[in-house]
Amino acid sequence: MLQINHIHLAYGPRMVLDDVSFTVAPGEKAGLIGVNGAGKSSLLKIIAGFQESDSGTVMLPRSYGYLSQDVAHEAPIAGGELVRDFIFSSTGLDKAIAAYEEHSARIAAAQDDGELETQLTRFALAQDALERLGYYDADARCEQLIAGLNLGGVTLDRTVSTLSGGQKTKLALVRLLFQSPDLLLLDEPTNFLDVEATGWLMEFLESYQGAILIISHDIDLLDRSITKILRLNEFTHKVEEYRGTYSNYLTITGDALALIEKTRRLQEREIERLRKTSQKLRKFGATRVSQRNSIDRRIEALEKSKPQQVQSSRSIKIDFPVRYASERTVLLAEGLCKSYGKRQIFRDINFQVERGQRLVIVGLNGAGKTTLLRTLLDLTPLTAGDVVIGDRVRLGYYAQENEGLNYDNTVIHEAGDVLPDNMKRVRSILGRFLFTGDRVFQQIGTLSGGEKTRLALAKMVLDGPNLLILDEPTTHLDVMSRNIIGEALSSYNGTIIAVTHDIEFVRHLNPDTLLLMPEGRTVLYDTRYDELLERA
Repeated sequence: MLQINHIHLAYGPRMVLDDVSFTVAPGEKAGLIGVNGAGKSSLLKIIAGFQESDSGTVMLPRSYGYLSQDVAHEAPIAGGELVRDFIFSSTGLDKAIAAYEEHSARIAAAQDDGELETQLTRFALAQDALERLGYYDADARCEQLIAGLNLGGVTLDRTVSTLSGGQKTKLALVRLLFQSPDLLLLDEPTNFLDVEATGWLMEFLESYQGAILIISHDIDLLDRSITKILRLNEFTHKVEEYRGTYSNYLTITGDALALIEKTRRLQEREIERLRKTSQKLRKFGATRVSQRNSIDRRIEALEKSKPQQVQSSRSIKIDFPVRYASERTVLLAEGLCKSYGKRQIFRDINFQVERGQRLVIVGLNGAGKTTLLRTLLDLTPLTAGDVVIGDRVRLGYYAQENEGLNYDNTVIHEAGDVLPDNMKRVRSILGRFLFTGDRVFQQIGTLSGGEKTRLALAKMVLDGPNLLILDEPTTHLDVMSRNIIGEALSSYNGTIIAVTHDIEFVRHLNPDTLLLMPEGRTVLYDTRYDELLERA
């Protein structure tokens, strides 16, 4: 059983978790929800032992596993080992295999009967360990998980260092599922998954025998795979528990909020009626004082008992200004080719982007979409071809893994570096992205995924680029924030090149052109490509 007792956490004067207590029983599946920045990821890190709380205790089951939503920075994957060894290390199977091979070699090299008997005993123990850890079907289990999560092109004999950032994140999830611990701690596990892989994961979690505590903005996942909702309230900083799926939670809270609002309205009407009566009684002077006082006491009692208006979550209020216009031709790509050794990512890509154009790059996982963006920015060298950036182009880049953020900086320091001579505007823009008060002094490394995304976008607003290159900008955002940013970009006056599989976001962008990868063919946008976008 997972047992959380009286957890407190504050960043300076900002309270994040206040006396948080709850349990997740064996086999129970709980969804942890709340707005971006409420403290969900911090709570999960505390449970997993990656962050210390100010006070409180955590009791964990015998085995548990944790998937961060920011694997690249918080749990970097070593690059020199094989995929097989990386997965096997989750259970110690890699060491058991090494021990088995070592004892096999020592048996062959034994010089006398005494040494041979000793090595045979150790060999038998090593063989038992392999059987206990499921060695004989381990490769098949790994391949099933790799196929389920759509890790195309990844084999067990491939070196981890050759994988992309998104593939490494998926591989970390494969490793965790292979481990099959008593408790899974998952922070936004579907962020880098396509539709098929997300569906497969839902089925896997639905039938998982252990306990699960999961953070997700994926409503379908929270409806299909969980049995309890834990809501981290951003106003009280406490956890509220609701039995059932996310839809059950919405029904319960929706009914409760509606009842509160109805009661409040009825009491306000009654107070208004009593006040009018009291005013009329004043005309009678001293003859009706006791009756008027009785009514006034009734008004006072109703005022005290009136339900408080429900606090609503704050939302982002933004636009994306352009400092100045670019020349007509913004970007020209000619004969772009990229290979890693013998493995070809794409070849002979040709396209041109004009001022005001909106281009969305589409393709299945592993088609080279992120790699193409990085070659356009000269962050990844091309094998062949040329990229020409037009005159007066001011570029803003949102990287999928937040590589443009310095995790050691504070929020205000990071944003202030963009516009150091106008800190008043910096504070104003940060406020629009919900970084107010002492939040601006918080270290970036302690921010949630959604907060890091908001900060990266705030930096772009401050810089005023006329070309936005966006790599999955909505990945870590809640539904409300995704829609607000989508609406802001819909009225953006510059040029956009984007990679996204978020259909609603694509509709906000209203692109005129799609670039289909890996073949490099450009087509006019049409809703018939939506299925491919969802699978991307």
